[in-house]
Amino acid sequence: MIYKNQKGFSLLEVVISLAVLSVGVLGLVKMQAYMEVKSENALKTLDALYIAESQMEYYQRRANDVSGATGLIPFASMADSTYCLSSTLTSGSIYTLTCDASNLSLSGALRTIDVTVSWADRVVYLKRFPLKQQFLNIVSLINLLKFLSKNTFKSRFE
Repeated sequence: MIYKNQKGFSLLEVVISLAVLSVGVLGLVKMQAYMEVKSENALKTLDALYIAESQMEYYQRRANDVSGATGLIPFASMADSTYCLSSTLTSGSIYTLTCDASNLSLSGALRTIDVTVSWADRVVYLKRFPLKQQFLNIVSLINLLKFLSKNTFKSRFE
């Protein structure tokens, strides 16, 4: 019953307003948890990018078939697993680094290197960050072009 000189709120109005308010707060808590997970995934992806780029830079700095400098990786042995820097990751690290440099094309003058960094997130889903780059062996390419030019000119003029 409503009286003319009633002041304040009834118990039913207070319960309904608390229910509406709690639904709104639950939405905010859910959004906060979602943003925390996305933020953590973004940070781990940046760490994985740094690890993968470090591996690619190592291949770029050390891959050489022409100069006689020491400590360089011969183009023919780039696929060797000892050149993958997975040992530099600290023990107990959540990241796993894998390198695959066995893909050859263009008559052995072009090598594709796949570097993949993987880790498990909070829910133990496996996340991966792949990075791919191609390296050209100049000596093999020059030999291939010489071979092709000799055979092309011979067949044209004979």
